[in-house]
This record gives sequence, C-alpha cells and structure tokens, in this order.
Amino acid sequence: MDTHLLDSSVNDLMDKFGAGNHKPGSGSAAAFQGMVSAKLILTVISLTAEEKRRHLYSGYINELLEYHDDIKKRIYPELSKLFQSDSIQFDKTITLRIKRNKETDEIVRNQLRREALEELKISISIPLEIAILCQELAEIAAFVFDYGFRSARGDSQVGLSGAVSSIAGCISIIRLNLLSFNSDEYNYCKNILADLEILNTKYQSLNKIANSKIEVLREEFDNKIPLFKGINDLMKSLRKDNGTNIEAYVRKLQNLIWDNKHLIWKKDVPLINLEILQPEYIFKNIMGYDYISSSTYGVKNDDNQISEVAGIIDQKNKIVAISNNFPIVVQNFTAAHELGHLFLHDQPILHRDLPINFAGQRKFKDKVEIEADKFATYFLMPTKWVIKEFENRFSKGTFKINEDSAFKFNGRRVQDLQQECKNIRGLSRKLSSSESYDSKRFTKLSDVFKVSDEAMAIRLEELNLLEY
Repeated sequence: MDTHLLDSSVNDLMDKFGAGNHKPGSGSAAAFQGMVSAKLILTVISLTAEEKRRHLYSGYINELLEYHDDIKKRIYPELSKLFQSDSIQFDKTITLRIKRNKETDEIVRNQLRREALEELKISISIPLEIAILCQELAEIAAFVFDYGFRSARGDSQVGLSGAVSSIAGCISIIRLNLLSFNSDEYNYCKNILADLEILNTKYQSLNKIANSKIEVLREEFDNKIPLFKGINDLMKSLRKDNGTNIEAYVRKLQNLIWDNKHLIWKKDVPLINLEILQPEYIFKNIMGYDYISSSTYGVKNDDNQISEVAGIIDQKNKIVAISNNFPIVVQNFTAAHELGHLFLHDQPILHRDLPINFAGQRKFKDKVEIEADKFATYFLMPTKWVIKEFENRFSKGTFKINEDSAFKFNGRRVQDLQQECKNIRGLSRKLSSSESYDSKRFTKLSDVFKVSDEAMAIRLEELNLLEY
C-alpha cells in the first residue's frame, strides 16, 4: 500500500474497513482493537499518576508506571506496525491467489498456489504476534482495573475487553487460514495448533477475568441499592408524615448511614457513631449535590432588600451553599438545617436565616424553618448519644445544683455556682461548655457534637437533663 493506514482519518479508516475488501482486513482490525485498548490503559495510568491522586495509589504506582512505559515504547508501536503489516502481507496472498485462479498453465498455477501458501504462513504469523501482544495488554489492563484510578475503571474494562476480543479474533483468523493447508503441511499445522492451544487457554482465562470485572462493577452498584432505596423511602415517609415524627425518621437515617458507611466514605471511614454526623458527606456522597462554601449569600426580604442568610438549598439544580462568614459549628448546623429541607420539603429553593446570636434573623420562623431546625437538632445531637456523653461527664439522671455537684466544679460553693448560672439557660450553657468535672478533664459537649454552646445548651434542656 502506498499510504500508511494510520495516516487516514478515522472516517476514512472506517470506510476502508467497511468497503468489503481484504485491505485492511480482520487481522488489521484485531491489531487496531489492541491499539485502542493500549491507549485507554495508558490514559488510566496517566490519570492515576497525576499529582493530586498519586498518593492514593502509592503502593502500586511504580508498577503501573513500568507498565505505562512498556505499552508506550513496545506494545503499542509493535501493534501499530502489525496493523500495517497485516494489510500489506495478506494483500500479497490474495494477489497470488487471484493470479493462480487466472492461470491456465497447470505448472505455473501450481507454483502460484505454493507461493500463496507460503505467503499465507507469514499472514498467519502476524495475528499470532498480535494475539500475544494483546494477551500481555489484557493482563496489564486487569491489573490497572484493580489498582489504577478507580473512577476510570470504565476505560480499564473497555481496554481489557477490547484486548481479549482481539485475541479471540486472532484465534479465529488463524484457524480459518489453516483450512487452506493440506496433509503435506501437517507438521506446520500441528505446530501452529500447539501455539493456538496455549493461546486459547490464556484467552479463556482472560475472558473470565474480563467478565469478573464487569461483575465487580455490577456488585458495587447493587450494594448501593439498599442505601438508595432506604433514602428515597425515608424522604417519602418524612414528607407524607408532615413533620410530626421527625426524630424517629432521623434515627432511621443515622442507622442507614452507619450501615452503609463504607459506601459513603471512600477513605477515613468513621470508626464511631458520632463521626457519621457530617451533613456535607451526605449531600455530596449520597444525595448527589454540589456543596459550596463561600463568603456571603443573600435573598430578597419582604421590603425587597437583600438580606444575608446562612445557607441556601436549590433542590432543582442540586446545589447547597453554606456561608463561611460564621464559625464552623454554625456552618455545620446550617448544613444540617438544609439537609432537613431536602428530606422534609419540596420547595425548589429554601434558605436558613442568620442563626442565633447573629443579627437579622426573623422574629417568627415559618413552619418549614422550624421543622428544618428540628431535623438539624436531631441529626447532629441524637438523644441517645447526647444522654450517653452527658452521663459520662456529669451524672446519671437530672443534674441539679447542690453541694455535691457544686463542689465537683473545682470546689465551688452552691451560691457561687448559682451566682454564675442565674437561670436554667445559664446552667445548661455551663454544662455544654465545661471541660472538667469531678477532677476529670474531657472534651466539652458542644465540641463533641460539633455545634455551638448555645445549640448544645438548648438540646440539654429539651432532654430534661438538668433542673434549676
């Protein structure tokens, strides 16, 4: 051929394959399939080796890079050469066959037949080389699927299946061409068949591996179905319930998150229950929302003026935005509040006004805002866990100011503690923010639950954990 096939445009090349001619033929198609697989595997390895994710694959990165080098410098160039060679070589065989069929002289005709068979032997050796290269490529692709960039496993699987398919095609090509030989070439055919048996055994094994990778992806999604179904059922039930039993449903949500924590957290999987109370992860890894943190968000108020808000949820476009103008504990509560809107309400856009202790909040909250606050409270400060942590720090039952409890605050007197905590809110704030009691030091309750001292204080009062 005068023109190198790989210099053709994709459309021209596809037209050549579809023209019904022998150039390029099935051997070139098998090589081309291997070349596409090689490029896909190179892409996955390159993505794996990017600086931002290389550390995630540090245990295998050196081996992956060695494979990358081998594919780029040896396997792909050889497949490229064989792609062109197959078309040229098989054309020689076909040309001799055409001459043979036209020849009337029996002696010349016999000579052309023998020459065509010799050329066919070379033609058989090319798909055999292609198959061996694709066998190597398939083995590499399987490794890359397991240990390369997980989000690009689609490319890894296509590369693997493409290489395996190329092997199958080469086996078929060789078997078909062997039918042209007679008993005088028995020994030659026997040797080729021995190579084919080895190749076929490899093909069967690699084909099982390729199918197993498809099963891996199927099983991974199937594992998510109970989570997805549970979330959707919860949302339907919460909205149907009209906000009358929020806490019970939030407990179900927490149990669902805990049971599926390995699906939600790809790394740093929570080891204790309190670590799952992260609204950002629920938005991003379960609900498919974009989670944005920025400086200022505003909405129009009743006077048509822009009022600053702590957070906004846009359910139509699946975006939640949290203002980072406030302390992290306020941002956390706001995120949980917006999560409440997601589960409880179907309005397209909802927002949380400025939280407690910040100017500008509404004097009277709408029903949906009250419900979202309740959801956030139950989500971030579950009854059972709050009681447990409270009792670990202070005492079982209701906390009261008396001589014993006052003394456990660094030897205080009752009147001193009463003077500091002038009412029940003062006492609840004291208990929420205390870092020591009865000669024990500990993390304060508000930090344990990642909420403000005020939010924690209100929760303690709601649970009747103290009296004044």
